[in-house]
Amino acid sequence: MLKYLFFICFVISTLKSNSQTIPAVECGTVAKSSWIAKLQAINNAKASALKTSDLVTIPIQIHLIVKANGTTSLTVSQIRSELDSVNYFYNNSNMFFYECLAPEIIYDDSLFNYEYDTEESILLTQHYTNDVINIYFANTASVSGTPVCGYSQFPPSMDYAVVASACATNGSTLAHELGHYFGLFHTHGDISQGELVDGSNCSSDGDLICDTPADPILSSSNVSTSCVYTGTAMDANFMPYAPDVTNIMSYSRKVCRNSFSFEQYYVINSVMLNERSNLYCQFATSVSAFDKKNLRLFPNPGTDVLSVVFSENIDSAKMCLFNTLGECVYENSFSGNNIQINTSKLPMGVYFYSIESNVFKSTGKWVKSE
Repeated sequence: MLKYLFFICFVISTLKSNSQTIPAVECGTVAKSSWIAKLQAINNAKASALKTSDLVTIPIQIHLIVKANGTTSLTVSQIRSELDSVNYFYNNSNMFFYECLAPEIIYDDSLFNYEYDTEESILLTQHYTNDVINIYFANTASVSGTPVCGYSQFPPSMDYAVVASACATNGSTLAHELGHYFGLFHTHGDISQGELVDGSNCSSDGDLICDTPADPILSSSNVSTSCVYTGTAMDANFMPYAPDVTNIMSYSRKVCRNSFSFEQYYVINSVMLNERSNLYCQFATSVSAFDKKNLRLFPNPGTDVLSVVFSENIDSAKMCLFNTLGECVYENSFSGNNIQINTSKLPMGVYFYSIESNVFKSTGKWVKSE
């Protein structure tokens, strides 16, 4: 019996090679009525759940579990790239995840292939930082011997999530687990799968959110590789389902998941401001102390819009995008903590950025794709 309410997403992606995969299976859910009632209350008070107009910074700490000899299936650099994707998805809720502390590398052969039943207490007593989201990355993760992609918990709970390396860089699993941490059910529902297509019971069934279509439980068997729903299931009124295969909280193919709904953002923001209001980085002192840890540039690769977000306000800074010839093809001065750059007129290719103020300088690479 699991001690807390948690969500588990079973491994669907590659583990050791491109040819070795785990079949798609359902998540395991242990729900408690108190959160169901709370989620309904949040949805019934949407006016007070509107997102804050100010950027709210969310402190995290990366915990990467490696073998005692340093063997690892994942790098901190790869995790940070995934955080760029997370920030892209959560930007519409005016949230920015940043590293409050330097990553902890846990050298432990026994934790490398993590088992929830016997080893969670070790993480939460020996490798846990108060008031930040602790995100643990293991080579594999399992619950009662069953391989899982990851899990997190509904509030009230300790602040953490666990992700297996095979799912850590697929572009949506980390955002999905954090969605649970901020109070979201799966779109197909975690109390029952009886939401009607016409939406008449949307506030009491399914995911309890009315702007996410009824979902018959998506999977790779009813979502094509081109991200089209191919299923033929009907609801209790014999109406065919038309689910959103792009929703991050669905069981759709990982590569298809790239959006939250408007009302899901309501919930995320409300939980962030209320149930998760304890999140605070007592260790950060200034932007210059963390440099890139307090800067996120996303999406990367990107297309027509490039976002640059800082965890603190910048008084004055200058940015240049350089092409491979060293020419500054975009230049701008700015202040604040969030800038949007129109890159639609830039040709596809590799660019290098330089962002500099009187207290810090950050450089890196950005790729424009199709």
